[in-house]
Amino acid sequence: MTAKQDMKKLVEEIYAVRDRGDVEGTLTLIGDDCTFRMVGNTRLAPFSTEASGNAFRQAITQLITAWDLSNVRTAGIYVDEDEDMVFAHREGEVRHIPSGVSFYTEFVDKIHFRDGKPVKIVEFVDTLQVAETTQMIQIA
Repeated sequence: MTAKQDMKKLVEEIYAVRDRGDVEGTLTLIGDDCTFRMVGNTRLAPFSTEASGNAFRQAITQLITAWDLSNVRTAGIYVDEDEDMVFAHREGEVRHIPSGVSFYTEFVDKIHFRDGKPVKIVEFVDTLQVAETTQMIQIA
């Protein structure tokens, strides 16, 4: 079991480094054995399918280089010590770097820990907003 304050502190540090756009720093804090999945329709693959190993590294790199979260704040971090799990509620203005489109949003990350490191990140976002902004889909 990881101490509550240790999990919270690490999550805060990961967000600070990620929000600066530091890919390698973020990956170093998260570790090599983590997986990532954005909850959503399979049409949002590869983000909506669980990525591990090199696919995890590619997904995190693509997210950090394509999405500017420097104007996003952490509204709350809720730690379940018994389950070694953190829920982080974030909100603010997100900018899609390739298109220049900005919008206000909220999202939640569910981060599972093992031995003091994140091992699974599940992100709950407005997937329709993401799909439209990245032009993965177009709504008539």
